[in-house]
Amino acid sequence: MLNRFTHINRILFPVFLLLFGLISPSLLAQNGGFAGASYRIGYSARGMAMSNAMSAVTSEGAFAYHNPAQAALALDTRQTDLTVGALKFDRVFQSSGIHLQLPPSAGISFNLMRAGVKDIDGRTVSGYPTGLFTVNEYQLTSNFGIRLSEKFNAGVGLKFSMADYHSELDNAFTVGVDLGALYRAGEYLNIGFSVKDLFANYSWNAQNLYNLDQARDVVNNFPTRIILGLAYQRELFTVSADFELQSYSSETETNEFFIDNGVPSTITTTETINTSSSQVRLGGSWKAHERFTLRAGWNLPEASNMDSWALSSGFSIHLPFDVFSPSIDYAFVMEPYRISNMHVFSLRLNL
Repeated sequence: MLNRFTHINRILFPVFLLLFGLISPSLLAQNGGFAGASYRIGYSARGMAMSNAMSAVTSEGAFAYHNPAQAALALDTRQTDLTVGALKFDRVFQSSGIHLQLPPSAGISFNLMRAGVKDIDGRTVSGYPTGLFTVNEYQLTSNFGIRLSEKFNAGVGLKFSMADYHSELDNAFTVGVDLGALYRAGEYLNIGFSVKDLFANYSWNAQNLYNLDQARDVVNNFPTRIILGLAYQRELFTVSADFELQSYSSETETNEFFIDNGVPSTITTTETINTSSSQVRLGGSWKAHERFTLRAGWNLPEASNMDSWALSSGFSIHLPFDVFSPSIDYAFVMEPYRISNMHVFSLRLNL
């Protein structure tokens, strides 16, 4: 019995921490517990400093993480971004990516993300320590974009996600699809549109872990995200806004007990519940100097609750080196409801 309680504690405690405790800056408030929450944290310090309001922005480089159509942006170099975050509560965040040209009118980008919680103090229900644990989620994304005209880009992305929560539980894998479009509506105005995380879900079965014959597959769907973005870009500054609608589905079970001819029986009814929420993100950047750029953002992760707002800010230092033209990026991000803060550091290289 003690072993079973230990197993239960080992699996539930890490999952609870990762799905509910890893919620940070540009994630959501009420929907943070849905699958894939750690992947929605952001990608690099530049975007996170602008509250991830980046789906229509082209002045900061290629950010296909936010919109697959940005993979088609024509850049003179192979843009590479390396990012690490300093988060409280033993949370871990890292990302890296590279953007490549596919002449004459296409491009492709690859992004890798890792998020998790380390040094989890495992305990039995009686309070006895079972050791420290680490849980991780990994996502590899490939985005392909094509320039259909001088004003219109389209893109598609494939996401390969893996959740590693317990050594005695099989890792969960899923493949999601992103679709995106980017339209240059005027000399200074861009419009971006994307649909993200289509078909993505984690499927679990703890039958072997608990030695239960009646165990069944549990499916945790990623929210489907629909994002509309605007960006007004001049030579020295950029102002951007994203409106996001998220749709989620979850299951509830109702058990009805009755006795038929003296034999107790149970009827289990499963109901699918569909809900949605919306959020608003605003961002801006100002090129104060040839070697220095300032950024700021405002995020309302739960549009129905004005108290959920969060702020972000940051800067870039463009180093005076011709080799790789490196930039050091920093973001300070206030988490929703001001529960904590995080610091994000990125290194951009142009290979």
